Amino acid sequence: MSKLTENKGQYTRRDALKLGLSAAAVASVAPLLMSSRTAQAAEVTTLTVADVGGPYGTGFSKAFYKPFEEATGIKIINTVLGPDPVPQFQMMVDTKNYLFDVALLNPEHLVRLNKLGKPYLEDINVTVPDPENYVKGSITKQFGGVSIFALALGYRLDAFSGDKAPKNWVDFWNTEKFKGRRGLWRSPICTLEVALMADGVDPKHLYPLDVDRAFRSLDKIRKSIDVWWTGGAQATQLLQSGELDMLSIWSSRAQTAIDAGTPAAIAWDQGLYNIDGFTIPHGSPKVEAARKFIQFCMDAKRQSVFTEDLACGPTNVKAYDFIDKKKATLLPTAPDHIGQLALLGADYWGENQLALTERFEKWVMS
Repeated sequence: MSKLTENKGQYTRRDALKLGLSAAAVASVAPLLMSSRTAQAAEVTTLTVADVGGPYGTGFSKAFYKPFEEATGIKIINTVLGPDPVPQFQMMVDTKNYLFDVALLNPEHLVRLNKLGKPYLEDINVTVPDPENYVKGSITKQFGGVSIFALALGYRLDAFSGDKAPKNWVDFWNTEKFKGRRGLWRSPICTLEVALMADGVDPKHLYPLDVDRAFRSLDKIRKSIDVWWTGGAQATQLLQSGELDMLSIWSSRAQTAIDAGTPAAIAWDQGLYNIDGFTIPHGSPKVEAARKFIQFCMDAKRQSVFTEDLACGPTNVKAYDFIDKKKATLLPTAPDHIGQLALLGADYWGENQLALTERFEKWVMS
């Protein structure tokens, strides 16, 4: 590290003259001093954090963004990621045009980025005194997990209720017994797993996926799929409006509809869960502030706050000490739910997402 950065912007023209530098030399150094000070000023005044929007932006703002601003004076600018953040990450690092300083990714995104042959992620340098209180896989060298979400079966109570409601993907595929308009996520991720579980595959033995069997299973249901949804907000609207009677949906999005008064429920059996975590793009000029922010988000009490608006489970299980007991029963990591969920295979999708996305899209369009 140079003396300029070691002195944190306090190196002045007077210091240079004391060292015997000529006026010309001082003049040549001055722009570097100014650019260094400008960069440092940017680091301590703003930090752009990208999440997936909707209830995430609302919940994380209350739990993390506003409290971090108050604690540090660093203003958080919140932006929304695209459906697949990996190409966005790659372009940003390659061009050094940093659109955000921290991004909410999933473990499979990290697998893909780390396969690209050059560094795309910074180490987050996060340490916690109680690692035993975090869900396994929540904190790694490059990943600070803060929330756990699930893809489950959402359905309308005015279409199904009681014993007549679908309980899992086997029921969803049973179009004779469970009639109604259906929707699935237009993505091979989760949708292939759902198809396999509907075909009788044990959720504990999904990986590596039997892809051919999954597509054969999808062939059986495709004529009954009325909407292939592409975004979480769309899925919420489809459930909320009653356009669909049942669909695969992120549990947090389904809960948003339920909280707004929609007569709907979530069937957790054969659901899939995954982890959201903060990451830092490689070469970020604000890496130290980004690390400070991620460390801030590991706190149990802070994680408990986002559950007021976002129906995701905290990664720090001590957060349940601060969560309303009734609210806790709605979260994916609630004891009655987590046992019915399978962990999404991050390593599998990190290796296979691009090829299977191409195959899936061709299947949908055929």
